[in-house]
Amino acid sequence: MAHLNNHSNPSEESGNENNDKKKLTKKEFVEEYRLIPVDEVSYKDDEDFIDVVGLLKDLWMNRRTIYLVAGVIFIIGLFYYYSSEKIYYSEAVLMPETTSNRSQLGQVFQQYESIFGIQRSPAEDDLRVSMYPDIVMSLPFQIELMQHQIYFSDIGRQVTIFEYFTEHYKKSLIDRFSEFVWDFTIGLPSKLWGFLQLLFSDHEPERLPVNFSDLRNFDRPLMLNPEVRSVAQTVSGYITVTREPQSGFISIGVSHPDAHASAAMVIIVKNLLQEYVTDYRTEKSINDLEFIRLQFQNAKTNLLIAQDSLAAFQDRNFNIQSHALILRQERLQTERDLAFSLYSTLARQLQEAEIQVQKETPVFRVHEPATIPTRPAHPRATRILGGSVFAGLFLGVIFIYLRRAIYWFRTEFHNKEPKPYLSRV
Repeated sequence: MAHLNNHSNPSEESGNENNDKKKLTKKEFVEEYRLIPVDEVSYKDDEDFIDVVGLLKDLWMNRRTIYLVAGVIFIIGLFYYYSSEKIYYSEAVLMPETTSNRSQLGQVFQQYESIFGIQRSPAEDDLRVSMYPDIVMSLPFQIELMQHQIYFSDIGRQVTIFEYFTEHYKKSLIDRFSEFVWDFTIGLPSKLWGFLQLLFSDHEPERLPVNFSDLRNFDRPLMLNPEVRSVAQTVSGYITVTREPQSGFISIGVSHPDAHASAAMVIIVKNLLQEYVTDYRTEKSINDLEFIRLQFQNAKTNLLIAQDSLAAFQDRNFNIQSHALILRQERLQTERDLAFSLYSTLARQLQEAEIQVQKETPVFRVHEPATIPTRPAHPRATRILGGSVFAGLFLGVIFIYLRRAIYWFRTEFHNKEPKPYLSRV
């Protein structure tokens, strides 16, 4: 029996080992299955999520503060809207004539002419449309513009643009308030210096009238009147000239406090620009035309003199037998023929010059005419008042949490113990 107990059957031992392996395998399978049970899943980062309901409840509890801040911002926006200057915008769209007849392939090669060192021919040396804004913003153009008279509805009569901005124009309340704040803050030293100069000066400075006839020739140095320079800067800020790259249309826009004046200034700017471009393109042709016309008048006078001399000689001499008289008559006929030939040549050149001037005169076709605007372009009520409401609500929420942050910082600051190396010994 002892021998039987000590030595078990090999088949039984192998069976026990198989059972142990099955149990172990089953145990491992159960443990592996229990590692990620659905019931035991827990989120440890719940504190990182925003409690939307709690946040809305917090804002609702402090809605009076939000309403107060939003109301203050809305009143500021309302004050800005009614105290700002109403600006009316009028625009005209032009279709300029292109003098270049090159193909599209030639225009592509033109882009690389600077790379290859290719010089443009004199016929292609023309005033570019992209230079129109610089022409309008130039000082001579602005001086010419401010001398024109237009109707201003706020004063009910026609005056020059220069006279309107120097005698009749009144700035808005917000602009006057801005100037007042500037004069008594940053600009206070210059304001005091001007006051001291006026106080210790012997005589009060006189306002001299502006003579615009002296401002036509800029070949010599000129000293501009400060009022002329100020009006030129103001007017140039009202005008915008843009070019559409795809279509080539030119837009001339004018923003002005007077609706009628904005449309009238667009028409004046268009006419002055057309005159400037026309004078530039036809300047040489007109000079040639004037020279040929002068020579034509001289040739016509010489032809008449030669014809009268020949007719008078023939009337005085019949049946000429003298060789001297025959030679005299031939010389007069030759002078008459030369004068007539020169007269005919100059007459033909005069016609060609007139045709050339007409050919080089650019054509500005109005695609969209300027009309009197019925509502101001700036300020816009929807943009300012709507933006004030949105900004007021946003600043109200920021004010609540900023106030809490300041309160928390003050509390922590008072309760915080100082560091040992900062405490008194």
